[in-house]
Amino acid sequence: MARQGVGIDYSELHRIDSPANRELRKDLWPPGDDLGQHSFWRVKDFDFLVARLGMSPETRVLDVGSGTGGPAVHMAARSGCRMTGVEVNDVGVGVARRLAAGAGLEDRVAFIEADAMHMPLQDASFDIAISMNVMNVFEDKVGLFREVRRVLRPGGTWAFLSGTFDFAPGDEEIRERLARGYAIPQYTDTLAGYKAKLREAGFVIDEVIEYISEFRDTMQRWLEAWTRHRDAIAREQGEEQTDYHIIYFTTYLAMIDAGKASNHLVIAHRPE
Repeated sequence: MARQGVGIDYSELHRIDSPANRELRKDLWPPGDDLGQHSFWRVKDFDFLVARLGMSPETRVLDVGSGTGGPAVHMAARSGCRMTGVEVNDVGVGVARRLAAGAGLEDRVAFIEADAMHMPLQDASFDIAISMNVMNVFEDKVGLFREVRRVLRPGGTWAFLSGTFDFAPGDEEIRERLARGYAIPQYTDTLAGYKAKLREAGFVIDEVIEYISEFRDTMQRWLEAWTRHRDAIAREQGEEQTDYHIIYFTTYLAMIDAGKASNHLVIAHRPE
């Protein structure tokens, strides 16, 4: 387990944030729940994942798309595991490394700036691989899954959390509203699509957990926070993009209510 007295200064996460984003996140997360995550999960959910996947001091864990590192550092502190985060953004990697050092975990936690499609990691070098709500930025998901499979030992676990969408014919305007609001390309998938791609990449699917009400509640809080701080955000990011992002949240909520969007934790393993 984690060493006694290890403290994580999550204020470091917000030194790369704008003043408006700092205020927005205060509204979004209850005290103690802001790990810098871009997900609806809270501390209790990351603790659940630690227990569900059996992270321990003997476990080697890979976090694909680790961002600014808050969840990875938290899970390493909770479990004592050896954690490696892979992140393509150099600013995120820098913040994550400072977080790990500030928590006294630099001997067990490392962050690498790299493309997850081509990770500079040895074959079969991890027991567990995880990813938290970044799957939709990968266009070639089968290729990503094969790369994750490569670095997992036989029998190793691959668990990822991702939004899923069931678009219907005629939903082109909805797709456009979501694309304008998110601002970076999104390559969404259905749960059935994820299952098929995992099997194609050589994984065996073990469990799927769907999140609906908790996910919706967080999306509603995002909408309320963006609406409340709209003018301050617009001064930093521009009025057009700010308003597009608010429309993104209202559109996403309507998709959830129509049964066309939710979030899934998918757990699979590399066969022996």
